[in-house]
Amino acid sequence: MDSGAGTAVGEMFDEMPQEKRARIDAGGEDPPESSWAGLHADALGVVLRFLPCLADRARVRAVCRQWRDAARGRGVAPPLPLLVLPRFRFASLTPGGVLSAARRAWMPPGLDAGNACCVGSSDAWVVGAGQAGGECFIVNAFSHEVRRLPHLGTYDCSLRKVALSASPESAPDWIAVAFMIRWSRPELALWRPGMRSWRVCHHALFAGHIDIAFYQGKLYMLWKFTPCLFAFELGDDEHGVTISRMKDCFIEKLLPTTLGSTHELSCNMVEWHGRLLLIIRYYGGYQARHRVKVKVFVMDLSTNPSVLTEIHSFGSDCIFIGSGGCKSFPAGQHGGVEGDLIYFGPDHYNPHDAFVYSMRDGRTGPIFKPLPCVTHASERNLGFPVWLFPKE
Repeated sequence: MDSGAGTAVGEMFDEMPQEKRARIDAGGEDPPESSWAGLHADALGVVLRFLPCLADRARVRAVCRQWRDAARGRGVAPPLPLLVLPRFRFASLTPGGVLSAARRAWMPPGLDAGNACCVGSSDAWVVGAGQAGGECFIVNAFSHEVRRLPHLGTYDCSLRKVALSASPESAPDWIAVAFMIRWSRPELALWRPGMRSWRVCHHALFAGHIDIAFYQGKLYMLWKFTPCLFAFELGDDEHGVTISRMKDCFIEKLLPTTLGSTHELSCNMVEWHGRLLLIIRYYGGYQARHRVKVKVFVMDLSTNPSVLTEIHSFGSDCIFIGSGGCKSFPAGQHGGVEGDLIYFGPDHYNPHDAFVYSMRDGRTGPIFKPLPCVTHASERNLGFPVWLFPKE
């Protein structure tokens, strides 16, 4: 869909301009009573259970104020994830496993969302960063609440990813960890509410291609092209949050070498039912990206040495892999939605990858029909898509 089709204020989520919705909710403007307004709230809850796609639920809420109020807190399963594209365009995952046409969502005034990179997410919150060390912010895509982060303060800086220890609304002492390339050198920067600036950390093990994630109170860093995993314990000093201890988990020595010796690798990690998974894509050489095999391992890091156990199924769950983070999703809560799939989005290291992989039979398929311009070089400087997981 062209960019002009979705520019009406607020129409992505509620199909109603933000200012008009605020007037109606405040009682300042009461539209004519709809014949549908008398539908019982419990009946509306049943309807919502058959609508796993967030865009469809938004259309239900847009019918009238009564439906919008009744749709809140109905205890239905969370909707299917969204993919946030450059310039804050949103695409909904459909029950058929492909993404809907992207539409631009309204963002609060004062955010230069059209020129900001999406570099992370947590639940309904999206992390945005301005170009060349500009502003950093976290915005709730639905309530439009904004939390400002300190500027990175340097022109020669490329912010690749921000991982959050928790969503800002769920914990007052949440931590943000940024991975960036500054002056051609990879760095980690730490921040928590109350700090005036980022705490920048350097180490020889900070590679230019990594994945970062929080798990059980620790920060983990995974090299993308060689499965080396490092655990960081975080503490506090007079300047704020800092890295107090680092440990090499040595998982690369536990992996089988039957595929890795002749294939290109790309590694990610994700938490699934309280366990940390290692997901490795094996490509048939750099020029044969279409030939891909995926292996998944449960990492038990509580033992010494660590233990890796290969698994072949997520049951009815799905895994979503993207540049802004990875997460599991209970797809089985929605009837007719296939589980046991891994959705891969493009990132800095795999800019053309956008496919779904079946753990059951190894087949792959597209998640975009057709593939949107997210992979075009003209938008590469605006980053890559991130997955978003609204609660209702």
